[in-house]
Amino acid sequence: MTNRNRSIAIGGAFSALIVVMVVTGLGYIRISPVISYTILQVPVVLATVLGGLVPGLIAGFVFGLTSLLKSAIMPISLLDPCFLNPLCSVVPRVLIAVVTWLVFSGLKKIPRFPRLAAGVVAAVVGSLANTVLVFASLCLVHFAEIAPIAQNAVAQFPSLAGAAYIAILLMFAPTALVEGGISGVITGLVLTALGLARHGKAKLSAEADGE
Repeated sequence: MTNRNRSIAIGGAFSALIVVMVVTGLGYIRISPVISYTILQVPVVLATVLGGLVPGLIAGFVFGLTSLLKSAIMPISLLDPCFLNPLCSVVPRVLIAVVTWLVFSGLKKIPRFPRLAAGVVAAVVGSLANTVLVFASLCLVHFAEIAPIAQNAVAQFPSLAGAAYIAILLMFAPTALVEGGISGVITGLVLTALGLARHGKAKLSAEADGE
């Protein structure tokens, strides 16, 4: 299989996984009328780590497109209408692949830096980048709409009354930490499983050659 075909295959496989997770509802975990956690960044991260930038970009675009369509067809959060804008729904998802690829490629260049650790760090940073970029795009494009929602979400902190930016930040911070942790753990487990599978295959091959 050529590199181009391999990239398309990996990107397509993880894109299909994203679609399945969206349709079944497994990709989103609703916490409140405002906040819902997502694990859809994980297929984007894995496509990037396992296949490179192009598969990651494909999966990231599909993630963004499904986010836009979900907001239009089956919204579950008060913030969903904001994601009808591709700047908020598509662009940050595509950039997950770019950030993940840059971090993973950079760490692999460090002598003796474990590939597993590089993948986990890249997954966490890529996931955090998604949340930060979504936060930035929402503030840039839809600040007037989300400021009241954020202030209501942190109404238990009266001192934040009027501090819309801080309220929005507090609304997104737990999401960033949880999603980053989930991305790191799942990516680590997948890379470990693949490493064990390759080791087992190599061992069987060596034993067969020795017979």
